[in-house]
Amino acid sequence: MKKILFAILIGSTLISCNKEASDDVNQDKIYTDYEMFYNANTDKTVVVARFKFGDITGTNLELSNGAFVLFGSDTLYYNVWYTGHAKEYAGQIPVGTFSYTDTDGNTFTNTAPSGQSIAFDPSFTTITKSVANTLTWVGSTLAANEAVGVFVGTNWTWGQDALFYQDLDGASDLVMGVNQMANLATGPATVFMDRSINLDVSQGTSKGGKIRYRYRTLNQNVTVNP
Repeated sequence: MKKILFAILIGSTLISCNKEASDDVNQDKIYTDYEMFYNANTDKTVVVARFKFGDITGTNLELSNGAFVLFGSDTLYYNVWYTGHAKEYAGQIPVGTFSYTDTDGNTFTNTAPSGQSIAFDPSFTTITKSVANTLTWVGSTLAANEAVGVFVGTNWTWGQDALFYQDLDGASDLVMGVNQMANLATGPATVFMDRSINLDVSQGTSKGGKIRYRYRTLNQNVTVNP
């Protein structure tokens, strides 16, 4: 699950052109994954409803033959970039409800949890690879079902990056270990940080699903030292 959350954090690794029509599969075997994602760097909220056959790793499904999904009163349409049915909104939307109706006429309604903001401490300007670093964020401590993910990209070269994850209740920081930072290139780097709350859906098929709110703070430019 952590790898999936990391992929969601950096975005692009979830993209796949492979998909099937939802009416080709047993409707009770469709796993649902709903997300509200606010990115402070773009000041946009993206809502995404992903449908998978079986579980989160299953085949992507595009709703078909009368099936549809709403966010509020807006119909969401399939977008290959998000591997799901998506819509972008200006600004931050604090709450929202997804309503999915399958080809059998069953409707499942789920409201996204309220998310908390997070920010980098302005003093976080350097990362030293040779020793462990503690990254303390600005914001409340983690509550149940919350997590923080951090991605460090250097030179935008594959393999010269690092990922960190914290999901302990009550945590206010995370430790960037030496082994995790081994592949970072020295010099300028961009750091991304997401805070999410992830819950089981209240209404779904026998395969269940997840619903989350994710907040990405303004990226931080740092220098990576040896």
